[in-house]
Amino acid sequence: MPYVTYRGKNASLRFYSIRFVPAVPVLVENESVLEHLRDDPDFEVNDEKIIPLEDLTVPQLKDKAKKAGIEGFADMKKPELINELKALEGGGVPNAGSDTP
Repeated sequence: MPYVTYRGKNASLRFYSIRFVPAVPVLVENESVLEHLRDDPDFEVNDEKIIPLEDLTVPQLKDKAKKAGIEGFADMKKPELINELKALEGGGVPNAGSDTP
């Protein structure tokens, strides 16, 4: 999955309805948006970079949880989101609604 990193000088930037913060990789799945960003010198597109879940921000984790269909993701904290997403990646059953980590 391609990750895009903003290398510009703004504190943050909203581009193609995606919020970019400098030096924070963002998952971008839209091919037409990726093509535009590849041509922009302020953006670095890395198709092979795998970012550990721990390095993602809470909004990025919630985005992944939403796409994965995890129930109750909106109220989860970062460690809970990571546990649920790892359970799905590992083929396990997520612990949605559980208080245990």
